[in-house]
Amino acid sequence: MSSAISADKIRGFIAPIPTVFDGKGEPDLPLIAQMADFFLEAGVHGFFVLGSLGMGPVCTNEQRKAVAEAVIDRVARRVPVMIQVGATEPYSSMELAAHAQAAGADAIGVVGPYYFNNRTEWELIEHYRLIGTASDLPMLLYNNPLYSGYPCPPELMVKIRNVVPTVFGGKLARGNPVEALRYIDVLGPDFTAFTPIEVVVPGVELGVAGSIAAGPVAVVPELGVALVEAAQNGELDLAVKLQVAMLRYYRKQEYFWKTYGRGEYCEGWRLRGFDIVEYPRWPTPPMSEEDKRRYKANMDDFFVEVEGLLGRKVRVAGR
Repeated sequence: MSSAISADKIRGFIAPIPTVFDGKGEPDLPLIAQMADFFLEAGVHGFFVLGSLGMGPVCTNEQRKAVAEAVIDRVARRVPVMIQVGATEPYSSMELAAHAQAAGADAIGVVGPYYFNNRTEWELIEHYRLIGTASDLPMLLYNNPLYSGYPCPPELMVKIRNVVPTVFGGKLARGNPVEALRYIDVLGPDFTAFTPIEVVVPGVELGVAGSIAAGPVAVVPELGVALVEAAQNGELDLAVKLQVAMLRYYRKQEYFWKTYGRGEYCEGWRLRGFDIVEYPRWPTPPMSEEDKRRYKANMDDFFVEVEGLLGRKVRVAGR
């Protein structure tokens, strides 16, 4: 296995690749590999595997290892791959972190231990310390208070980094530019911060490295790539126009999330050309034919608007 891509190369539009299933709760590994090709063709700058979109917390450790290997092998060092190894306790995470390194990952991400959300600060720091003993890969702290049940503020990240020197950055799942600036100020300019894509334009100007973005851009990653690249290249007029177009698109798509939950992603990826049997790893209501037409019309209109702003085509084929 060739050497890992260094942590300072992990920036830009990082795709949280989905873990799709075969209808019996098992990961559809060939289809996941096909989807990795799709995201690569869309121009993503890296992958975040087995996070929320990647269904890591609802998969077994053996399933998580299989998915990690499928993505790492398919990507083959073309862009960095981070494997999210967070779990409710440290021992599963230690096993997954060691496996990620052996499989050839470039970094690991760790969401705070969830469900038991009343742990003391000492317990949280020790949790991360133990994971850090299992792998010397760069570690991204995943601050997701909605799902973990508590925040990981910058002051706590400093304490974690003091005992886990491989910590290089954080994903601020509910972050805004002011919050991101707090993290950068407290942890220093070498801290790699990722914000939601909804606020990436001011974020990049403040020193944010990019976005690990789900939401509608998980279905249309080409447009997430275009937005982040415009912001990073200093094309601020274009970046602001793309940001506004994206926010309007997000507003249109809210209905589908509220009505179908994570099942709306499944229909979106089917529209992009993937024969997905099951996503997420639990039942969701089927989308009506009328709503499928509305979903596709919204997506098509969004592509037309953004491609008009860019003056070029960006849509890639699903297969």
